[in-house]
Amino acid sequence: MDKKLEPRDGALALLAAPIAPLADEYIAVLVMSLAGRLNRGASNYYLKQFDISMVDYRIVLALGLAKNLNISAVAASADVDKAAASRSLRALEQRGVVELEQTATRGRAAIVHLTEAGRELERALKKSSRQRERRFVAGLSEDERKHAVALLKKLIAGVPHMNKE
Repeated sequence: MDKKLEPRDGALALLAAPIAPLADEYIAVLVMSLAGRLNRGASNYYLKQFDISMVDYRIVLALGLAKNLNISAVAASADVDKAAASRSLRALEQRGVVELEQTATRGRAAIVHLTEAGRELERALKKSSRQRERRFVAGLSEDERKHAVALLKKLIAGVPHMNKE
């Protein structure tokens, strides 16, 4: 990457902050608090351990799951906007993590592949992610974990209804 990303130590203090009283009244506040804490913690961790941003992290993992994606499909698979995906892919290409292959049959679309270095990074990220997730859900039984996943998916499905205004 062109500029060195730096972890934000001040953000780490927010990870242990008490949950806002509003979270007792508004589930969206509780979910945003959880998401913010997870994002801050992961962002600092992956920056320190792997020198990558969260967008890079998500893209590398998405490319490990699906092969031969164009940039739009990479963005959708990683759940990031296309502009962020394009910037990240350029940086990852400069680092030798991905290759962008122009195709004759798909017009201007480029197909994205992990390089060998990218596959090694993807394996390391998966291993680290699984370890972190095990610690995160350690207080839940397997049934509680499955129930939490189901509830979170329902909440995500409800977001478009919330934002109809």
